[in-house]
Amino acid sequence: MNQSVSALGSVVRATRKSKNLSQEALAEKLGVCKRTIIDIEKNTGNPKFELMCMLVRELDLPLYEVFYPEMEDCSEAKNVLMKELSDCSEYEMKIILSVVKSLRCTLKNEKAI
Repeated sequence: MNQSVSALGSVVRATRKSKNLSQEALAEKLGVCKRTIIDIEKNTGNPKFELMCMLVRELDLPLYEVFYPEMEDCSEAKNVLMKELSDCSEYEMKIILSVVKSLRCTLKNEKAI
């Protein structure tokens, strides 16, 4: 089984439980039957893209855990940063990117000294 597929079930189950949602309550919020949630959590379901999007948004799933489960270096700071960036306009993103590149260059130079 694909590691990303098996990771999805684990992430959905853990996040759903951390939000004190039953499988039935989550299914109702997403407009699907409880069996769909059970299948996803047991890694027997193969949700369509639309359902994946709804799951990610409803549970505020960390995408790296779903799509890059092998990555272990994903700190809370990265999660917060990614969430902040997701709310930026294109103009804000260009400015932030410029600042981040400059700051990283400066930090690398200081580290080298």
